[in-house]
Order: sequence, then C-alpha cells, then structure tokens
Amino acid sequence: MNKFVNNTLKGLSMGLLAASSLWCTACSDDDNEPLSDYSWSISGNSTVSIKPERYKLLRNPMSGWVIYSGIGSGMMMNFWDLYDNFESSEGNVKVSDYGNTLYVRGLWSNFNPERGKYVWDESVQTEPAKRFRMLVEGAKERNLKLAFTFVCDSRDKHENACPDYVREAGAQGFTTTTGSVNVWTPYPDDPIFQREYEAFLTAFAEKYNDPDVTQFVSGFGLGKWGETHTLVYSTGDESPREAVFEWITDVMARLFTKVPIMINYHRCILGNKGFSDANTDIAADLVKRAVAKGFCLRHDAFGMKQYYKDWERGIASSYRGIVPITMEGGWVESSHGGSIAGDGYKNFAEVRQGEFDEARGGYVNMMDLRFDTNVSKGETHSWFNTAFHLVKEFIAEGAYRLYPDRLSIPTSARIGSNVMITHRWSNLGWGYCPANLPQYGDKYKVAIALLDKSTEQPVRIFIEDKADIASWMKGKPKTYTSQIKLTDVKAGTYEWAVGLVDTTKDNAIGILIAARDEYQTADGWVKVGDVTIQ
Repeated sequence: MNKFVNNTLKGLSMGLLAASSLWCTACSDDDNEPLSDYSWSISGNSTVSIKPERYKLLRNPMSGWVIYSGIGSGMMMNFWDLYDNFESSEGNVKVSDYGNTLYVRGLWSNFNPERGKYVWDESVQTEPAKRFRMLVEGAKERNLKLAFTFVCDSRDKHENACPDYVREAGAQGFTTTTGSVNVWTPYPDDPIFQREYEAFLTAFAEKYNDPDVTQFVSGFGLGKWGETHTLVYSTGDESPREAVFEWITDVMARLFTKVPIMINYHRCILGNKGFSDANTDIAADLVKRAVAKGFCLRHDAFGMKQYYKDWERGIASSYRGIVPITMEGGWVESSHGGSIAGDGYKNFAEVRQGEFDEARGGYVNMMDLRFDTNVSKGETHSWFNTAFHLVKEFIAEGAYRLYPDRLSIPTSARIGSNVMITHRWSNLGWGYCPANLPQYGDKYKVAIALLDKSTEQPVRIFIEDKADIASWMKGKPKTYTSQIKLTDVKAGTYEWAVGLVDTTKDNAIGILIAARDEYQTADGWVKVGDVTIQ
C-alpha cells in the first residue's frame, strides 16, 4: 500500500509502492501549517476560483449506487427493459442513470457448472450463462462497471451452490434441507474443496482482474449466503478458522491484483457462533489482518439496529480513509415486512432513512439497490418511490466529489523558465477517494496540463506526485504549490488545466472532477486560465 495507508495502520507492515516518474519538479506545502501569503501572491500569477458541480452523477472508482442483479432462476431476461423504465415517485426513470456498478451475485455452480466451463464462455448455454451474458452486455451499454459475489454454501438454496464435480473429486461436506430439497455444502477447511475453489477463482481472475471492467470482487463466498458467517467446519468447532482465513485471503490477494476485493466486517467473520456469542476481539484482529493484505470492507446489515451496533460503527470509524466501506441494508421488504417494528420502524420509508443515516455515519463510498423478482416491490422500488430524495442526496453528498476550489496560475512565462502554481483541493463527499488501494498501484495522480486552445488537448502534462488524493477529506482542503519547468514547449498561448489522471493510461483522466460544465473539457480536464509563453 502507499504511504497514507502505511502511516495510518500503525503496526502493520506494508511496503511503499514505487512512485511514478515526475515530469516536473514539485513541492508541497505542509498540510498542517497555515498557508503562507506567498503561495497566493506569486508575482505574475492570477488567482482563480472554481465553482463546484454538486449534483451530477460522477462515474468514479469505488463510489456511488450499486445496482444488484444475479444469474439464478429469479433473474428475468428482460431485466434491462424493466430497469430502463422503472417506476419512481417522479415518473419512470432509468435506474442505470443513478448507479455506477452492476453487482452480479450467483452460486459457484452457476458460474462454473462443469470443470473448466464458465458462464462467460460462449460454448456454455446454461440458463445462468444466458442471464450472465445479458447482464454483462447491458452493463457495458450503460457504462456500468461490474462487481461480483460467489456463493459456495447451499443452505437456504434449492440447488447445490457447489459444482457437482467438487463432491465427485472427494471433497467432504454436509447435507441440509431447503423445503423438500436436500442440498450439499463442502466444509471450507476441506483440502479438495480449497483446491477446486482456488482453481475457479484463478480462472475468474484471468478474465475479470481488469479495472476497466470490474469495480470490485466482494467477499469470500464462504458461510451462509456467502456472507462469511455461521460456517460449518469438518471439526465441528472453530479450530480451522485461522487457517481458512489465511488460505482464502492469500488466494484472493494474490489473484486480484488490479481490482479491489472486500470482506464482511461483521463480528462473526469465519466463525461458527451466532451474533451474541461472537468474540469481537478475534473478529477485529481478522479485519485488521485482511485490510493489511489489501481488502476493503463491507457490511450487510445497515439499518438493522440489533445487528449493526457500536462495535460495527467503531470498525467503520477506525478504517475511515484507510479503505472504502460498502453498505448493504439488512431489512428485506419481501421477507422482513413484519419484523421492522422491532427496530422502531413504522414502514419501509423509515427503513430507507435508517439505512441512509447509518451509511452516512459510516462514511460509506457505496450503497445498495437490491434486486427483487417483482420490480414493483422490494428495496430498489422502495428507494425510488419512498426515498427518491435520498437516492439523489447520496449522489450529491456520499462517496467523494473532488474539485480544485482555488488556484494561483501564471499568465505569462518564458520558454525554459520555472513557474509556480498553487492549487487547493476540496472533497464535498463524506467518503474518500481510495487512490491508496494496493490494487491501484498509486496510479491516480494530480496533473497540471497545458492545453492547446483550439483542440483542448494537452500538449504537456506535469505530474504533482506529492499530492495525496486519498487524504482529501470533507471540510479539510489540501493545498500544494508546484514548480514547473517549461521545457519542450513552443511559444504561444495555452490554457492551464488540472486533472486527476491514471498514469497507467498515458495520463488520461482517471477520476472525474466535480467542477461545473463550463470549466470541463470533453475529456474531463478542468480549464483554469490562459498563459502566454514566449
């Protein structure tokens, strides 16, 4: 991880990632010291203020609403038609206009029906494969990235979550009954299961360890509902818990090197005990160790007051700005309709408000729009009809919205001279920009560009390597002064611009800035003023 994570998680051993090479000589003000007058009074410079854009959806990494879907029998093939004409309190809307990510849940057996056969293979024509391809193609058309969860545990399912070939290979497990159907689940400490599951994850990573396609991979897939709780080990106790933790975290950290990975930070992580009997010290230690290996955090009981308590809030608070947190609400309208009164809710409009308030208190980067087979009911319908204002409020205030509110720029200069640019950055969101994740490799950087005035394309880009994007928190602007040497620049009039670039893509814009449209180029550079170079 980068310097920010290393300094914040004291006691954890994390190496620093190599910094990208500079195209300029850069220096930064001490963020803990008051800004000197000199920074804003540089001779020959003019001071520019930028007005923010506060409401528009910005499709930025690890942020925004997550639209749930799945590849099981409950997923309809006309999903996109229904979600493109979705009922809301303001008339029909397109759900994808409000989200950044399509979250695809599924049983391992549906993703991988036979050894070496996967739903993304054109030759696989199972119903789950057809649904998968429909969802993936639709997400691409709507500019949504993908996220994934796999479920290995068959309890509460009407079919085996684990592919048959795993049991046929000799894996040991246990049988439970769902309705009238007997289903089988492998023990998570069984070596044959671990071998086969690792082979599947390896194949999946070869296909989807791609940040242009995948937003994140969520959870281990172990335990009830794939949420890493209530595990059944072959020993009948929790003695394999630590070994299973090391195995699955090592596998996922090794395979998913370019896209974020998540764990559930509940107190029952990888345990076989219930909520009230869980050892929170052990859970906290496992969370800490997983974060040290590069995992982000999620919780699936936001709004459930008997399950999301002070310990859970403490975990979210402790890791604020260290890793992004994703929320999923706990209450499900179709199955918990009569239970919400125990938490003091009168209706599901109040549930949505309770989830939102808890999410804001946890500084989450992403929130959930869960799926129901009846799109006229369920959580997504509830958000858009009883709490549509909260959907918009999260877009405006949740996650992160970064912009340069003030800059001091030179208006004239000579070829080969050194110029100074001061730039102050603010975050309007309650979350943070997770540029510090090891999977991103320190690739997101602040950049200052000279734009061709006719094409608005950069003719020179200078990287301010000292700017730590992940440290930009709401209400705490960060200021930097960059010294730039104007070499290899022809005489002429240019436009200064700033951007948040992806250095792995030839410094193309990687994070959209929350500045008004009049400042923005088509590619996402923010124009801040002219300069004449002689």
